[in-house]
Amino acid sequence: MSTSIAAVGLGGLGRVLLRSLADCDAEIVAGVDVADGARERFEDSFDAPAYDDLESLLAAHDLDAAVIATPHALHHEQATACLEAGLDVFVEKPMVTDVADAVDLLQTAEAAGRVLAIGYQRHFHPAFVEIKRIVDSGRIGDVHAATAHLSQDWIGIQRGTWRTNPALSGGGQLYDSGSHLLDALLWTTGATPRSVSAQMTFDTPGVDTDAALAIELECDGEPVTASVSVSGDGIDGEPAEGYAIWGTDGRLTYDGERIRVTERGSTTYETEVPEADFETLTDEKLEDFLAAVRGDGEPAVTGDVGLEITALTEAAYRAADEGRRVDVQALIDEARTARKPTAD
Repeated sequence: MSTSIAAVGLGGLGRVLLRSLADCDAEIVAGVDVADGARERFEDSFDAPAYDDLESLLAAHDLDAAVIATPHALHHEQATACLEAGLDVFVEKPMVTDVADAVDLLQTAEAAGRVLAIGYQRHFHPAFVEIKRIVDSGRIGDVHAATAHLSQDWIGIQRGTWRTNPALSGGGQLYDSGSHLLDALLWTTGATPRSVSAQMTFDTPGVDTDAALAIELECDGEPVTASVSVSGDGIDGEPAEGYAIWGTDGRLTYDGERIRVTERGSTTYETEVPEADFETLTDEKLEDFLAAVRGDGEPAVTGDVGLEITALTEAAYRAADEGRRVDVQALIDEARTARKPTAD
């Protein structure tokens, strides 16, 4: 039996998700978007109704799940509405743009007993899967330091779009492509973010382009020092990124093409990894979500991942604004405490 799905957001990324869903065992029942043209294209392509508001869609259809690809700041309200209507939810990254909203969304999903999956595709990319395998194998020993960098001409491409409107995007480059970098760093190292200090430059108020983060991580109870550099005013349209992870027995580097592992100064492993195009990764993350909807285990990227990255990102913005180191876990704890219902 196929899974009945609503598409929330029918723009560029929404169309990519819809193309993947059409190839999966999913029935695209309805869509929603504020743009007339997007709704018309959807109805022509899928012979299904499109609405201009989510409430009308949810009232009109009995659905299994929803996929959300809308501006970042809309995710919390839309995902909450779908979860409370009894749907499993896939939401594109970042999950939300506020720590309190992240905690609220996780608790809503838990109370409803529904799946909440987040669209970080590095978890399906063969290079990052291999990096995580090597780190988890213990080949480089216990991780104690890491660096990650990302650059692209983000502001040149996005200026004038919703992505440079903080009311819709939550910020700038760090909340956009930079969110993938933070996810990859935490996932491959198996680390938890503890605290962060940051410096940022801005194109316009609230829209960061360059960010330098000094992050205190923790792996298996031990501290890990990490630095992250994000440039949204680079020279390339496509993202260029790289990683280095130091362990007690070796070092792993990835430059976007090759993974290299060095043990005690001697190169012992180097490999080129297969390319993975965006459409293929989209297929894989949606197939993973649909498997979870069918009851075949948890999704690869759960709401807990979204919470940690949201908290780290928000802590970095606060650190840059206030000129101090910010405790990431304290932000999460404060949001959880505030969310607890009061006794009668």
